[in-house]
Amino acid sequence: MNDELYASQADDVLEVIRTLDDKLKQVMLVGHNPALDELAHRLSSKIDHLPTCAVAKFDFAAKSWADIGKIKPTKVILDYPKKA
Repeated sequence: MNDELYASQADDVLEVIRTLDDKLKQVMLVGHNPALDELAHRLSSKIDHLPTCAVAKFDFAAKSWADIGKIKPTKVILDYPKKA
């Protein structure tokens, strides 16, 4: 698995996700834009931008990580700090 997600592109991050062990039920990825911004939008058209410090959560009814990106998420949550 590629541990160097810092300078990756959305396709690279998606490939990392698709190769995860199916024994894992939940994962958390930490990275930078523009890759995560683009990936979030690919996974759900409900997200068109990831602001600084945003957290996006995607729930899928998938039996395998290899299905991610091929099926739509069942739930999408986007949270981020709001400016005062």
